[in-house]
Amino acid sequence: MRSFTVSIRIPDRALHPMHRLIDDHQAVNRSEMFEWNVTSEDRIGLVFRVLADREVYETALTEVASIDDYELVELRSGELYLSVWDAPSEGDRKLYEAFMQTNLVAVPPISFLSGRRLTVQVLGTAVDVETVVDEFPDDFDVELEAVTAIRPTGGRVGLTDRQRETLATAERVGYYEIPREGTVSDVGDELGVSSSTAGNHLRKAEARLARSYLDGRLSLRGRP
Repeated sequence: MRSFTVSIRIPDRALHPMHRLIDDHQAVNRSEMFEWNVTSEDRIGLVFRVLADREVYETALTEVASIDDYELVELRSGELYLSVWDAPSEGDRKLYEAFMQTNLVAVPPISFLSGRRLTVQVLGTAVDVETVVDEFPDDFDVELEAVTAIRPTGGRVGLTDRQRETLATAERVGYYEIPREGTVSDVGDELGVSSSTAGNHLRKAEARLARSYLDGRLSLRGRP
């Protein structure tokens, strides 16, 4: 089994109006889908984390006819969590149908980015990935961005509890956004420690993750 990072550029005709906002409005930066529940062909439940201005984003939500119901919570300024019941767009359908025909497992989040692009990490075989790619129409631009080997790690890759907490906090405050929206000081404030202590935890955790990733890449050398 391997981990594949897949990038899909969705044609405008199949793009959901809420994802189109990322390109059309400066106040909407990105959205990440963490949960999905397909209850029928015409209805799906979704959970998103969205980086956007609440007023702009909620106004757009109310104007999308396919959305049946939603709940929007603002955890902090510009960071929204959305639970929504919607009718799948063509792009949504193609994504779900493609995965249903394989044994691939999608690892949340699925990130919706500018340029009508989404990225998703999947676990499975190269044959399954090829099957998914072949299922998309020609105007869907599907690219394989990365391949790494899966090695037993217990999901921890040697991180301490404090390092995992620091990484999660850094992600939450926007430290890993492009451009960066949070600082090491913000991470320290959230954790109740000094910025130097927070920075030390981050560097050690990042170094551990980098070594794990590079080990995975090196293990692929010589393989077909």
